[in-house]
Amino acid sequence: MNRRRFFAAIAASATAQGGDTRPKLLLPTDQPDEFKLRIMWYNPVPPIDRSRWRLQVGGLVDKPQSFSLEQLRKLPHETQNCRMKCVQCWSARAVWGGFRFGHLLETVKPLGKARALRIDCADKWYEYMSIADMLSARVLLAMDLEGKPLTDSHGAPLRLLDPTRYGYKSAKLITCLTFVEEGRGSMACDIGPYYSPGGEILAGYDHPLDLGRNVRRKINGGEITEY
Repeated sequence: MNRRRFFAAIAASATAQGGDTRPKLLLPTDQPDEFKLRIMWYNPVPPIDRSRWRLQVGGLVDKPQSFSLEQLRKLPHETQNCRMKCVQCWSARAVWGGFRFGHLLETVKPLGKARALRIDCADKWYEYMSIADMLSARVLLAMDLEGKPLTDSHGAPLRLLDPTRYGYKSAKLITCLTFVEEGRGSMACDIGPYYSPGGEILAGYDHPLDLGRNVRRKINGGEITEY
């Protein structure tokens, strides 16, 4: 499905539900950026002041915490080369840097009944992930892209990265992580019928923007490792 039809379907869905007919997701440009990624927004917001920003971590935990960007950068840093796949059928490979979720667990000490995580963002986007999924070896809380701090357009100062799921699950502009008993889907599911709560990448076809124009590859589902 091309982007025009995609957004038209979203608008039609909103109209049928008596909601705003304007698509909530915004795609500023048809051209990929310098990293071969297309940028999608939900309720665009002014750039976040990194000196004042804090990551609030609470909910079902023994020790709620408020982390500055400087504190997060002291956690063990890892880089990850992976392909981000969009539900709109394109992808691009890049090197991301950040820390693993497990380092936060050690600090806040979640309660035994905590099974999932609600992720809230500065632009009012939210996602739910199970704690088990967050602890996957391929899930990264990213602060860097290609060796430099995230730009505002890529979700600075902190975003999620899960290459096994469509990009809408990799929430940007994260401000709060709340431990809860159970997950409740995805903000994307409120927008249109082309999203699933789990966001797992399905078998089908992909258009890798970093491999040139008009390239089309078959994929098996899950993280794209074929190219």
